[in-house]
Amino acid sequence: MKTSILKLICGVFAVGLLFSSCLGDSDNKININNDYVFVTTKNSMKVAAVASYRTWIVTDQVNASNTIEGQYYTMGYSINTSQSLGNGVYQGTDYGQPLVRIEQTSVAVKAPDRVDDFNPTTFTSPFPYPIKDFFGDGWVFGAQAQLKEGTVADMYFYYDPSNQKEEVNGVVQEIGNNKIIIDVRFGKRLEVNGALGSRAVLYVAKMTQLRSYFQYQSGKFSFNNEKSVAIPIKFRYNKTLTENGKDVVKETLDGNWNTDSSAKYLLYFESAS
Repeated sequence: MKTSILKLICGVFAVGLLFSSCLGDSDNKININNDYVFVTTKNSMKVAAVASYRTWIVTDQVNASNTIEGQYYTMGYSINTSQSLGNGVYQGTDYGQPLVRIEQTSVAVKAPDRVDDFNPTTFTSPFPYPIKDFFGDGWVFGAQAQLKEGTVADMYFYYDPSNQKEEVNGVVQEIGNNKIIIDVRFGKRLEVNGALGSRAVLYVAKMTQLRSYFQYQSGKFSFNNEKSVAIPIKFRYNKTLTENGKDVVKETLDGNWNTDSSAKYLLYFESAS
Protein backbone atom coordinates (compact mmCIF):
# COMPACT_ATOMS: atom_id res chain seq x y z
CA MET A 1 0.00 0.00 0.00
CA LYS A 2 2.64 2.49 1.01
CA THR A 3 4.44 2.26 -2.33
CA SER A 4 1.28 2.87 -4.35
CA ILE A 5 -0.08 5.93 -2.56
CA LEU A 6 0.03 8.10 -5.66
CA LYS A 7 -1.77 5.66 -7.95
CA LEU A 8 -4.95 7.68 -8.36
CA ILE A 9 -8.32 6.16 -9.12
CA CYS A 10 -9.52 7.41 -12.50
CA GLY A 11 -13.13 7.91 -13.48
CA VAL A 12 -14.60 8.21 -9.98
CA PHE A 13 -15.60 11.87 -10.23
CA ALA A 14 -16.48 14.24 -13.04
CA VAL A 15 -13.10 15.87 -12.43
CA GLY A 16 -11.23 12.58 -12.45
CA LEU A 17 -7.67 12.52 -13.62
CA LEU A 18 -7.16 12.15 -17.36
CA PHE A 19 -3.62 11.16 -18.20
CA SER A 20 -2.20 11.88 -21.61
CA SER A 21 0.72 9.85 -22.85
CA CYS A 22 3.75 10.21 -20.65
CA LEU A 23 5.75 10.50 -23.84
CA GLY A 24 5.47 13.91 -25.46
CA ASP A 25 7.99 15.24 -27.93
CA SER A 26 10.64 13.27 -26.08
CA ASP A 27 10.86 10.59 -23.43
CA ASN A 28 11.31 13.32 -20.78
CA LYS A 29 7.96 15.05 -21.42
CA ILE A 30 5.01 14.41 -19.11
CA ASN A 31 1.54 15.85 -19.77
CA ILE A 32 -1.14 15.61 -17.08
CA ASN A 33 -4.58 16.90 -18.04
CA ASN A 34 -5.88 17.20 -14.46
CA ASP A 35 -4.27 16.42 -11.11
CA TYR A 36 -4.59 17.19 -7.41
CA VAL A 37 -2.00 19.65 -6.10
CA PHE A 38 -1.08 21.30 -2.78
CA VAL A 39 0.54 24.75 -2.92
CA THR A 40 3.42 25.14 -0.50
CA THR A 41 6.98 26.52 -0.21
CA LYS A 42 10.17 24.66 -1.11
CA ASN A 43 13.64 26.07 -1.75
CA SER A 44 12.16 29.51 -0.87
CA MET A 45 9.83 29.19 -3.88
CA LYS A 46 6.07 28.85 -4.10
CA VAL A 47 5.52 25.42 -5.60
CA ALA A 48 2.75 22.88 -6.17
CA ALA A 49 3.15 19.41 -4.72
CA VAL A 50 1.61 17.20 -7.43
CA ALA A 51 -0.10 13.96 -6.53
CA SER A 52 0.72 11.90 -9.61
CA TYR A 53 4.49 12.00 -9.30
CA ARG A 54 5.09 13.02 -5.68
CA THR A 55 7.24 15.90 -6.80
CA TRP A 56 6.98 19.71 -6.93
CA ILE A 57 6.42 21.97 -9.92
CA VAL A 58 6.43 25.68 -10.73
CA THR A 59 4.14 27.09 -13.45
CA ASP A 60 2.64 30.49 -14.28
CA GLN A 61 -0.63 29.52 -12.57
CA VAL A 62 1.19 28.36 -9.45
CA ASN A 63 3.15 31.64 -9.36
CA ALA A 64 0.02 33.79 -9.77
CA SER A 65 -0.74 36.13 -6.87
CA ASN A 66 -4.21 34.62 -6.36
CA THR A 67 -2.80 31.10 -5.94
CA ILE A 68 -2.60 30.72 -2.18
CA GLU A 69 -0.08 28.73 -0.18
CA GLY A 70 -1.69 26.09 2.02
CA GLN A 71 -4.59 25.58 -0.41
CA TYR A 72 -5.48 22.59 -2.59
CA TYR A 73 -6.32 22.75 -6.28
CA THR A 74 -6.99 20.69 -9.37
CA MET A 75 -4.94 21.67 -12.41
CA GLY A 76 -3.26 20.36 -15.52
CA TYR A 77 0.43 20.74 -16.24
CA SER A 78 3.28 19.66 -18.45
CA ILE A 79 6.80 19.03 -17.21
CA ASN A 80 10.06 18.00 -18.75
CA THR A 81 12.04 15.92 -16.28
CA SER A 82 15.28 17.36 -17.67
CA GLN A 83 14.25 20.85 -16.46
CA SER A 84 15.01 20.38 -12.77
CA LEU A 85 15.29 23.36 -10.42
CA GLY A 86 16.87 21.13 -7.76
CA ASN A 87 15.66 19.13 -4.75
CA GLY A 88 12.78 17.52 -6.63
CA VAL A 89 11.35 20.79 -8.04
CA TYR A 90 10.67 21.01 -11.79
CA GLN A 91 9.87 23.90 -14.07
CA GLY A 92 6.51 23.18 -15.67
CA THR A 93 4.00 24.79 -17.99
CA ASP A 94 0.24 25.04 -17.64
CA TYR A 95 -1.57 22.39 -19.67
CA GLY A 96 -5.06 20.93 -19.82
CA GLN A 97 -7.47 21.97 -17.08
CA PRO A 98 -7.08 25.42 -15.47
CA LEU A 99 -6.33 25.77 -11.77
CA VAL A 100 -9.46 25.35 -9.57
CA ARG A 101 -9.39 25.54 -5.77
CA ILE A 102 -10.73 22.68 -3.63
CA GLU A 103 -12.42 23.64 -0.35
CA GLN A 104 -10.88 22.20 2.80
CA THR A 105 -11.93 21.56 6.39
CA SER A 106 -10.43 19.90 9.47
CA VAL A 107 -11.78 16.68 10.94
CA ALA A 108 -13.55 17.95 14.07
CA VAL A 109 -13.18 15.93 17.27
CA LYS A 110 -16.81 15.99 18.44
CA ALA A 111 -20.22 14.53 17.70
CA PRO A 112 -21.69 15.68 14.37
CA ASP A 113 -23.52 18.97 14.95
CA ARG A 114 -25.50 19.19 11.71
CA VAL A 115 -27.84 17.13 9.55
CA ASP A 116 -27.42 16.47 5.84
CA ASP A 117 -28.78 18.85 3.22
CA PHE A 118 -28.28 16.13 0.62
CA ASN A 119 -27.16 12.52 0.47
CA PRO A 120 -24.65 11.37 -2.15
CA THR A 121 -24.86 8.32 -4.37
CA THR A 122 -21.07 7.95 -4.22
CA PHE A 123 -18.40 8.93 -1.70
CA THR A 124 -14.77 7.88 -1.96
CA SER A 125 -11.17 9.06 -2.27
CA PRO A 126 -8.56 8.63 -5.01
CA PHE A 127 -5.99 8.12 -2.23
CA PRO A 128 -5.81 5.19 0.23
CA TYR A 129 -4.27 7.51 2.83
CA PRO A 130 -3.03 11.12 3.21
CA ILE A 131 0.65 12.06 3.07
CA LYS A 132 1.40 14.08 6.19
CA ASP A 133 4.41 16.14 5.08
CA PHE A 134 4.32 16.15 1.28
CA PHE A 135 0.60 16.93 0.88
CA GLY A 136 -0.05 18.95 4.04
CA ASP A 137 -1.87 16.05 5.73
CA GLY A 138 -4.84 16.75 3.48
CA TRP A 139 -7.02 13.93 2.18
CA VAL A 140 -9.00 14.50 -1.02
CA PHE A 141 -12.56 13.14 -1.13
CA GLY A 142 -15.22 13.23 -3.79
CA ALA A 143 -18.97 12.72 -3.74
CA GLN A 144 -21.54 12.43 -6.51
CA ALA A 145 -25.05 13.70 -5.81
CA GLN A 146 -28.20 15.10 -7.37
CA LEU A 147 -27.67 18.86 -7.10
CA LYS A 148 -28.82 21.95 -8.98
CA GLU A 149 -26.26 23.52 -11.28
CA GLY A 150 -24.41 26.28 -9.44
CA THR A 151 -25.01 24.83 -5.98
CA VAL A 152 -22.10 25.35 -3.58
CA ALA A 153 -21.85 22.16 -1.52
CA ASP A 154 -19.75 21.35 1.53
CA MET A 155 -18.52 18.27 3.38
CA TYR A 156 -18.03 18.08 7.14
CA PHE A 157 -15.91 15.44 8.87
CA TYR A 158 -16.19 14.37 12.52
CA TYR A 159 -14.44 12.00 14.87
CA ASP A 160 -16.97 11.29 17.63
CA PRO A 161 -15.17 9.64 20.60
CA SER A 162 -18.53 8.55 22.04
CA ASN A 163 -19.67 6.75 18.90
CA GLN A 164 -16.78 4.58 17.77
CA LYS A 165 -19.21 1.71 17.31
CA GLU A 166 -20.58 -0.45 14.53
CA GLU A 167 -23.15 -3.18 14.16
CA VAL A 168 -21.76 -6.72 13.83
CA ASN A 169 -24.23 -9.57 13.31
CA GLY A 170 -27.04 -7.40 14.60
CA VAL A 171 -25.17 -6.27 17.72
CA VAL A 172 -23.77 -2.73 18.15
CA GLN A 173 -20.30 -2.88 19.66
CA GLU A 174 -17.16 -0.80 20.19
CA ILE A 175 -14.65 -1.06 17.35
CA GLY A 176 -11.68 -1.33 19.74
CA ASN A 177 -8.21 0.19 19.68
CA ASN A 178 -6.20 1.33 16.64
CA LYS A 179 -9.31 1.81 14.53
CA ILE A 180 -11.20 4.96 13.54
CA ILE A 181 -14.69 5.78 12.32
CA ILE A 182 -15.12 9.23 10.74
CA ASP A 183 -18.64 10.61 10.26
CA VAL A 184 -19.33 12.68 7.14
CA ARG A 185 -22.13 15.22 6.66
CA PHE A 186 -23.09 17.05 3.48
CA GLY A 187 -24.34 20.64 3.33
CA LYS A 188 -25.41 23.32 0.86
CA ARG A 189 -23.89 26.75 1.38
CA LEU A 190 -25.66 28.18 -1.64
CA GLU A 191 -28.42 26.76 -3.83
CA VAL A 192 -29.57 28.39 -7.02
CA ASN A 193 -32.31 27.68 -9.54
CA GLY A 194 -30.14 25.69 -11.95
CA ALA A 195 -31.01 22.43 -13.63
CA LEU A 196 -30.98 19.37 -11.40
CA GLY A 197 -28.38 16.76 -12.29
CA SER A 198 -25.72 14.40 -10.99
CA ARG A 199 -22.79 16.58 -9.94
CA ALA A 200 -19.39 16.05 -8.37
CA VAL A 201 -18.29 17.61 -5.09
CA LEU A 202 -14.60 17.66 -4.12
CA TYR A 203 -13.32 18.41 -0.63
CA VAL A 204 -10.11 18.08 1.37
CA ALA A 205 -10.21 16.77 4.95
CA LYS A 206 -7.24 17.97 7.00
CA MET A 207 -6.17 15.18 9.34
CA THR A 208 -3.83 17.10 11.69
CA GLN A 209 -6.31 17.71 14.53
CA LEU A 210 -7.61 14.15 14.48
CA ARG A 211 -4.11 12.70 14.21
CA SER A 212 -2.97 14.59 17.34
CA TYR A 213 -6.07 13.75 19.37
CA PHE A 214 -6.10 10.08 18.46
CA GLN A 215 -2.43 9.52 19.24
CA TYR A 216 -2.16 11.52 22.47
CA GLN A 217 -5.63 11.84 24.01
CA SER A 218 -8.00 9.13 22.83
CA GLY A 219 -6.54 6.27 24.88
CA LYS A 220 -7.20 4.03 21.88
CA PHE A 221 -3.82 4.25 20.15
CA SER A 222 -0.66 2.16 20.46
CA PHE A 223 2.46 1.66 18.37
CA ASN A 224 2.51 -1.97 19.58
CA ASN A 225 6.30 -1.78 19.93
CA GLU A 226 6.65 -0.81 16.26
CA LYS A 227 8.17 2.35 14.78
CA SER A 228 5.13 2.94 12.59
CA VAL A 229 1.54 1.81 12.58
CA ALA A 230 -1.29 1.89 10.05
CA ILE A 231 -4.70 2.73 11.50
CA PRO A 232 -7.63 1.50 9.36
CA ILE A 233 -10.52 3.91 8.89
CA LYS A 234 -14.18 3.58 7.99
CA PHE A 235 -16.28 6.53 6.83
CA ARG A 236 -19.89 6.62 8.03
CA TYR A 237 -22.41 8.61 6.03
CA ASN A 238 -25.98 8.52 4.74
CA LYS A 239 -26.05 7.30 1.15
CA THR A 240 -28.76 7.51 -1.51
CA LEU A 241 -29.53 4.08 -2.95
CA THR A 242 -32.11 2.89 -5.46
CA GLU A 243 -34.28 0.01 -4.28
CA ASN A 244 -37.30 -1.26 -6.21
CA GLY A 245 -37.16 1.79 -8.44
CA LYS A 246 -37.22 4.26 -5.54
CA ASP A 247 -34.50 6.34 -3.89
CA VAL A 248 -33.86 5.44 -0.26
CA VAL A 249 -31.29 6.80 2.20
CA LYS A 250 -29.31 4.36 4.31
CA GLU A 251 -26.44 4.71 6.74
CA THR A 252 -23.29 3.32 5.14
CA LEU A 253 -19.86 2.41 6.51
CA ASP A 254 -17.27 2.62 3.73
CA GLY A 255 -13.92 0.91 4.33
CA ASN A 256 -12.61 -2.15 6.15
CA TRP A 257 -10.43 -3.01 9.13
CA ASN A 258 -7.59 -4.49 7.07
CA THR A 259 -4.06 -3.08 7.15
CA ASP A 260 -2.55 -5.17 4.34
CA SER A 261 -2.86 -4.68 0.57
CA SER A 262 -6.64 -5.14 0.82
CA ALA A 263 -7.06 -2.09 3.08
CA LYS A 264 -9.19 0.74 1.69
CA TYR A 265 -8.44 3.71 3.97
CA LEU A 266 -5.46 4.09 6.34
CA LEU A 267 -3.87 6.73 8.54
CA TYR A 268 -0.13 6.22 9.13
CA PHE A 269 1.64 7.22 12.33
CA GLU A 270 5.42 7.36 12.70
CA SER A 271 7.21 7.09 16.05
CA ALA A 272 9.51 9.98 16.97
CA SER A 273 12.04 7.53 18.43
